[in-house]
Amino acid sequence: MAGRHDNRSKRARAVRPLSCIPELRGECGEGAGDRTVYLTFDDGPNPRCTPDILDLLAENRASATFFVVGAYAAEHPELVRRMVAEGHRVGNHTMTHREPSECHLGQVQYEILETNRVVRLACPEASLAHMRAPYGNWTEQVLTTCARAGLTPVHWSIDPQDWSRPGVEAIVDTVMASVRPGSIVLLHDACPPNEFSPNAEAGQRDQTLNALSRLIPELHERGFAIRSLPQPTEQSDIP
Repeated sequence: MAGRHDNRSKRARAVRPLSCIPELRGECGEGAGDRTVYLTFDDGPNPRCTPDILDLLAENRASATFFVVGAYAAEHPELVRRMVAEGHRVGNHTMTHREPSECHLGQVQYEILETNRVVRLACPEASLAHMRAPYGNWTEQVLTTCARAGLTPVHWSIDPQDWSRPGVEAIVDTVMASVRPGSIVLLHDACPPNEFSPNAEAGQRDQTLNALSRLIPELHERGFAIRSLPQPTEQSDIP
């Protein structure tokens, strides 16, 4: 129990992004006049929540980016295939969601490179180009491994902390109060392996789903398009 509490504390105080690196600024503008918002979902796929989120996105003709945990992608490859088939992007969120600062280089490489392998095995058509570090902790080892794997680091600019279940109203209000063109919104469609408990899976992300059912129409009413992250212009050829 104490370990899970420690992980939640790390999540609450996610490391400040490295603002000197463009990919970590948490914004992704595509040009003057563009009113795009990027919804991103971490920690899945989860068969109890991810399908409902995919249904909601499809109903509203919105696309998103799912930063998947490799262990879950291996268990539910059909959900990875569905994400790609329905026009969403899949990103790398490491194999088991370990705290990067507690890993040596070999462990960091395994966490990232094995997730690439698992995702490509599940869906060869997946355009795997982005990576998000667990807890937003961008260590030098994570950044070096990302570069080696041809992955663009992506942080976020809006975090309603939906993982903490603050209430649907709080999630919606936080996003709508801060959103602007190019915003990258952090949401969650599962509970990562290192924070799992018997009570975590059932209903853990119901607030996220209910908030999303309000957020998408409100964003559209404000004139925002909701899209998946754009493909980086340059990538490494190293698998």
